[in-house]
Amino acid sequence: MGLFNLLKSSKTVLVVDGVSLNDALGMKGKVPPRNQLQLLRRLARFSQREKLGMVVVLTGSPLNKAPAGKKFEEITVIYSKSPEAHAKFLVKTTVAKGSGAVLISGNAAAEKIAGSNLKLMRVSTFRKAFDFGGSDVDGAERSERSGGDRNRNRPPRRHQQKKSGGEKKSGGEKKRDHPPKKTSETDAINELIDLID
Repeated sequence: MGLFNLLKSSKTVLVVDGVSLNDALGMKGKVPPRNQLQLLRRLARFSQREKLGMVVVLTGSPLNKAPAGKKFEEITVIYSKSPEAHAKFLVKTTVAKGSGAVLISGNAAAEKIAGSNLKLMRVSTFRKAFDFGGSDVDGAERSERSGGDRNRNRPPRRHQQKKSGGEKKSGGEKKRDHPPKKTSETDAINELIDLID
């Protein structure tokens, strides 16, 4: 990742605004703990791959699996008290990490408070490198899309195929208006598999 080769030094610490990153990934408002943990795992893998120190700043109550100020898979997770105090907390944290710290945020208030005193990187820029590495969340979405593409040329199954009128099923059978007869176990099994006549 050429983007972070410029930042790499023994002092470089990325202070990542988890709230802005969640917003950029489409998770606005109160993000469920499960999604926050997925994001933290992705960030931890990214940090290990790029060999960068990282502090992630979330807001609200600390997660059980990622307590405040503790390491979570080699990254430090801290929490601002409220969304209103988040911008000031981001800047304070970045300043505390020293001259090698880079604030990664999309929070306009934090950028305004920081002025030119801090190194800043926009979340949109960070995402270009972050998304390139893959993820649990995006990986699932990609597999669904590719699975849909893979199955596009497959003919529909017989029991799902209907004619435009909706009155007949494939094979010329008429749709029954009355409930089906009770079936035996063998009939149920035969319905689940395609028998060759």
